Amino acid sequence: MKMAIGKKSDGRAAAGVGHNFIAMMALQLGAYAMSFATFPYLARVLGPHQFGIFGYATAIAAYGTTLTEWGFNLSGPRAVVEFRADPVRLNELIWSIISGKAILCVISLGALGLAISFDHRLADNLSVVLCSWVAVVANVFTMYWLMQGLERFRLLAIVVLVARLLMLPLTFIFVRRPQDVMVAALIQASGPFVAAAISMVVAHRSGVLSRPYISLRAARMRLAQGFGMFVATASVSLFSTANTLILGATSGAYQVGVFAAADKIRNAGNIVPAQINQVFFPRINALFRDRRDESARLTALGLCIVQAVTSVFVVGLCIFASEISNVILGDAYSGAVSVLRTLGMCMIIGNFSYFIGLQVLIPFGGEKIRSGIMLFGGVINVLVALFCAPRFGAKGAAASLLVSEIIIAALYVLIIIMRRDLIAYLKIGIIGVCALVRRHEK
Repeated sequence: MKMAIGKKSDGRAAAGVGHNFIAMMALQLGAYAMSFATFPYLARVLGPHQFGIFGYATAIAAYGTTLTEWGFNLSGPRAVVEFRADPVRLNELIWSIISGKAILCVISLGALGLAISFDHRLADNLSVVLCSWVAVVANVFTMYWLMQGLERFRLLAIVVLVARLLMLPLTFIFVRRPQDVMVAALIQASGPFVAAAISMVVAHRSGVLSRPYISLRAARMRLAQGFGMFVATASVSLFSTANTLILGATSGAYQVGVFAAADKIRNAGNIVPAQINQVFFPRINALFRDRRDESARLTALGLCIVQAVTSVFVVGLCIFASEISNVILGDAYSGAVSVLRTLGMCMIIGNFSYFIGLQVLIPFGGEKIRSGIMLFGGVINVLVALFCAPRFGAKGAAASLLVSEIIIAALYVLIIIMRRDLIAYLKIGIIGVCALVRRHEK
């Protein structure tokens, strides 16, 4: 009888994850299809220099978004899982997170004003930066974390795709020459703003968002709970985003354009691995409490899928880097070929590390360890980039990423070797996956 129940629960879990994964893949494939419809166009129309300014402004806004997000994209869904059966407490949770984000948005705007007084490049391109900053304001009201916690991935996919679809034609209509870089930045930032508005309406009509509940104490509590996630998320921004800023400050807009274009292609290859992480995270956390063996199997299965998919993309990227660069970017971005290959190697190592940190360490209460390692790796990346970027441009920025990813992966492996509970957990998961493979072979 227990065996039958276990098989049914396994089947339901697998089916739920499968449906969620399909929804998120539809979201990301659709979003990136629309993004890639404009990305080669912008790269060619704006040219490397103006595209570099565009990337520089986007990177600065990304820092504002990172601060405003505060790790709520991870801590929020975990809290939703706890409160989703209680509408009153769920509504209080939603408004406390919105309040916390609003406070952080004001702080980020003050930080931007301070940065302008010290960075003349930033001051020179302030209009483009402010257009990109619309996305930071939009992030305050974005409900993606809520839908993820409720496991309404299909609804999330619809919201994001509708917003992207509404903004798609504007780039082709209004961006026609390099001088239209400010318009391009505003259009890109308007997509998240529209998505935030739609997500608020959907949450209200779904019955989970009701009368505003403003409490500074509740907001402060949510900020404290999300601090560990924020450190890890902020550490991630010390990678490619920081490198974009360092390139802009030391090597000029052209090198920023080359690096940003190559990084955009790398991110396209990360669509599937990223969605595996997003879909598996709430399910693994839910199973971890009561059905740890099942959680272990799902963790091992997810890691195998992430690495397999990543490896296929990276092999293709390394072999056809020159062709990909010529077709998507054009001859003006010839320096992107070697950058693409280096970023591909970063993907294999980085996706392994990210999955282990998110799906293994966090369920075992290792948030602080993960955050510390990510922060250490981010600092290493910045230090190496400060040395390499002025000398080797975009190639140096990509190399610094690779060095930091290797260090982070090595530290994660060391932690696993030192902890018996993690070894036992992963061993259960590997045995479960092997048994699953054997059943399919029969």
